[in-house]
Amino acid sequence: MKKKKEDIRNQILKKVKYYRNSRGVMFFDNPNNQFKENIVLDTNELEVLLIKLKRSRKIIVTTKYIYSIDKNLITKILAQDIDRFDYMEFINGEKIIEGGSKIKIMLLRFKMTFRIGNYRIVQRNGSFTELIIWRTRFADCLNDCIKKLKFVGNKYDAI
Repeated sequence: MKKKKEDIRNQILKKVKYYRNSRGVMFFDNPNNQFKENIVLDTNELEVLLIKLKRSRKIIVTTKYIYSIDKNLITKILAQDIDRFDYMEFINGEKIIEGGSKIKIMLLRFKMTFRIGNYRIVQRNGSFTELIIWRTRFADCLNDCIKKLKFVGNKYDAI
């Protein structure tokens, strides 16, 4: 089905409206928020939101792609190619617990309680992009964006 790119952006923004007042998350539906990155977007692509992980590390979500910017390295991930979004502390937790170090176990409990640490965007071809997220709201926002972007990317084509 074909849908306007503005409608696709509004559909994604409805899913992540709870993060609107979060510091570090910038929505591009307001004309005052301008897209300042040096990324060339496709004609049928529109920017949705920007998550500032650190000063030089950002994640830009558009209606078609997710861009991971780390200083000058830009990784472009097509929404239809995303297989899953993994929380690596949960996956690697068994090895740390079996190791037996009490300090590492306490650190793991802290990370798992607040859902901070290493995340991985895994693509269908087996490649992945590793992200270090230190705020729970950023991880939750990105998770909701990926879910909605996968749905919208598989169902609609932007005009």
